[in-house]
Amino acid sequence: MKRKKIAKIVSVIIALLLAWGLIWSYSVTKIVKKNSKNANLKNQHAVVKNIIVTETQDGKKYWEFYAKSGEYNSQHNSIKLNDLIGNFYDKNEQVVVSFKSNQGTYDEKTKKVILNGENLFVGKDGSQLYADELIWQGQDKDILANGNVQFIQDNKIITKSQKAIFNSSLTDFRIIGKTKTQLFADENKKKKYTQL
Repeated sequence: MKRKKIAKIVSVIIALLLAWGLIWSYSVTKIVKKNSKNANLKNQHAVVKNIIVTETQDGKKYWEFYAKSGEYNSQHNSIKLNDLIGNFYDKNEQVVVSFKSNQGTYDEKTKKVILNGENLFVGKDGSQLYADELIWQGQDKDILANGNVQFIQDNKIITKSQKAIFNSSLTDFRIIGKTKTQLFADENKKKKYTQL
C-alpha cells in the first residue's frame, strides 16, 4: 500500500513539475516572440512609389515633398527619395523656397534634408539657386550649397562658385572659394553667360 501512495505522490509531483515547466516555457516563448516583433519594428525597411512626405512642427507645416519613389529605413531613421519636388515654409506657413531635385535624404533625428544631383531652388522673390548638393537644416538655419553652385538674383546678379551659404529664404548669401560674379543690365548678355 505504501508503494502505491508513494507512486501516486511522485506521479502528482512529476505532473505538477511538468505543468509548471509548460506554463513557464509558454510565458518565456511569448516574451521572446514579443521582443522579436519589437526588434523587427526597429529594423523596418519599406519601398514606396508616389509618396508625399510632410514635416510639421507645433502643428505648422515645415516642409512638404512629393517623390516618384522612396525608401524608408527605420534603423538609420532616414528616408531616401527619388525625383522629388517640394516646398519649404516659414513660420507663417508661407512658401519661402520651392525646389526640384533628382535625389534627397531626410534624417529624422537631425531634421536635415540633403538634396543631391541636379538641384534647383527658387525663392519667393524669384531667385534661383543651382547646385550639385543642397543642405536644408531648418527655417532659422542657413542653406548650404556645394558643387557647381550658380545663383541668379533679380535677373541681374549671377554668381558661380564651388560653395555658398544662403539664408533660408535665399535673400542673403556668401560665396566661398574661387568664384565668378557678374552684374547685368542687359538680358541678352545674361543669357549668353548662364546657359540655363
